[in-house]
Order: sequence, then structure tokens, then C-alpha cells
Amino acid sequence: MDNPESTKPAAIRSKQIIHIALQLLALAFLIGWCFQILDPFFTPLIWGAILAVSLYPLHQRLKKIMKGNGVLAAVLMTAFLLGLFIFIGGWLGIRTGAEIKNEITALQEGTIKIPPPPESVKHWPVVGRKAYQIWTQLTNGVENVIQKYPEEVKAAGSYLVRLLATAGKGLVMFIISIIISGVFLSYSEQSADFARKFFDRIMDHAKFDVSATTAVTIRNVVKGILGVAFIQSLCAGIGFFIAGIPYAGIWTLLCLVLAIIQIGILPVSLGVLIYIWTTGNTTTAILLTIWMIPVGFLDNILKPILMGKGAPVPMLIIFLGALGGFMYSGFVGLFTGAVILSLGYRLFNAWLHDAEL
Repeated sequence: MDNPESTKPAAIRSKQIIHIALQLLALAFLIGWCFQILDPFFTPLIWGAILAVSLYPLHQRLKKIMKGNGVLAAVLMTAFLLGLFIFIGGWLGIRTGAEIKNEITALQEGTIKIPPPPESVKHWPVVGRKAYQIWTQLTNGVENVIQKYPEEVKAAGSYLVRLLATAGKGLVMFIISIIISGVFLSYSEQSADFARKFFDRIMDHAKFDVSATTAVTIRNVVKGILGVAFIQSLCAGIGFFIAGIPYAGIWTLLCLVLAIIQIGILPVSLGVLIYIWTTGNTTTAILLTIWMIPVGFLDNILKPILMGKGAPVPMLIIFLGALGGFMYSGFVGLFTGAVILSLGYRLFNAWLHDAEL
């Protein structure tokens, strides 16, 4: 027979295991519940943190000018960013809205005149014949095309409405993110201390500063991808507006999006140049072409300089992380992908050289 005394430690261990399992289950439930509560705020919180990390060096300079008043510096920066964002967005929206309204009025009155396509359109690769056919139909009357393809026009209209709704939601989220970044900057010392403690806790005994690597990577992505995309699309937009391209605001915004996702502004630039050469003044077409050539190469010049400056990992690692992260999880992935791959590279490099992590 088993000795009752020998079964006591086993019974105690079983109770301890059950007790620990219940504690872990309760903890997992609590953490999951917290995540569900905060889920609507994750996107603006992440973007707010990204903006705060990117703007931190500028905030510190402004803080010195304000004689150490970090809150005032954060308020001024937030107000400036909100004003700039609302001004640019409002100006583009009003201008584009006015152009769309004029086109709708002209469509209702039947006064839209589209010049016939040149014969060279037929020789465009892949889409030449179809493009020539549709262009010719539009020349004979836009309303005829609408009547001929009602389902396609309806689908395009529905897609445009959904796109505008998504863009509006994104604008509101970005405004909230700017405000959140201002809060983070107001408590920059506490936020930085929290980040250091958090990374030290989850990556104990790391031989490199994880929070510093994260911050530098985020700033390099902002400068090397978002900054370059903004500069390039702004220069392209200036050319579009001066050349009098219809819906220049929309094409500028599309250039910005394509530059961010690393496709580049070439598709929009080619379309605009084809339009201006086939329908516009020759002098304007020549000047716009001359302007767009260096603008198209801006990213090749600026990106290696800005993305690799002061980086703790090779620029290629940051670029691949940003690109892969975007493909995996959208715009936020530009930063999360770059950060995760950079940290992984540092850890792998330490392991490869037989160093302590």
C-alpha cells in the first residue's frame, strides 16, 4: 500500500499547478479584455507614438527655446501640425471639389468636349486598341458612354464613394494621432523611461539599447520613406498645378500614396505627360517633362542618404523591413516591419558572433 505521507507532496504540487494555471488563465482573460477595450484606439495610438518618436528631436530643440517648458513646446508643435494638415487637406479638398462640380455641371449641360485621340494611342503596348476605342467613344459624347456602360459606371461610382469614406476616416484618425503625439511629447521623459523599462523587461541582458534602435529605425523610415515621398509628390504636384492639369490635387495625392508604398510616381507622371503632350500646349509639355525627370529621380538620391543616416543596421534591412511590413499589415507595417527586422538583425548578428544577447 502507498504511504499516505508520500502522497502529500504530490497532492500539494497538483494544487499549486491548478492554482497557477487558474492565475494564468485569469491574467490572460484580463489582458485579452484590455486589448478588446483598447482595440478602437490602437491605430491612432500607434501612429501617435510614431509621430512622437519622429518629432522628439525637434521637440527637444523647441523645449530649449521655451526655457525647458516641454508642455508648451508640445502644444505649439501639435497646433502647428494640426493647422498645416487641415490647411493642406482643406485646400486640396476645396480645389478638387470645385473641379468635380464643374465637370458634373458640364456633363449635365452636355458641354464636355474631349479631343479625339491621336493615332499613336493605338500603338500603346497591351491597352492601345482598347484605350483608343474608349477614347473615341468619349469624344462622341460622355453621356453616350454612361448609357452604354451603366453597370460599370455605377460600380465605379460606388467604389469612389467607399474610397472617399475610407479617406475621410483616415483623415480623422490622423488628426487624432497628431493630438495623441502631442500628449506623448508633453510627457516625453516619462514616455521614454516607460519605453526603456518595457524593452529591458522583455529583452533582459540585451547588449544593445533596444529602445534606441527602435527610435532610430522609426525616424529613418519617416525621413527615408515618408519624408522623401512627401517631397517628391509635392514637387510633382507643383508641376501639375502650374501646368494646369485637371484634378491636380488628386494626382498629387496619388503620387504620395504610390511613393509611400514604393511603387513610385512613374505611373502617374507618365499618364500626366501623355495627357499634356496629346491635349496641351507643346511648350507646357516640354517644360513639364523637363521638370518631372529630376523629380522622378529624387527618391533614388535622397532615400539612401536619409534612411541610412545614423542607422544601427544596414539601410537594406530597414528598407526590406518597411516594404515587407507594408505588404503584411498596411501603412503601420512600414514602421513595425522595419523595427522588427532591425531588432531581429541585431539579435542574429550577436548570436552569429557568439556574443551575449
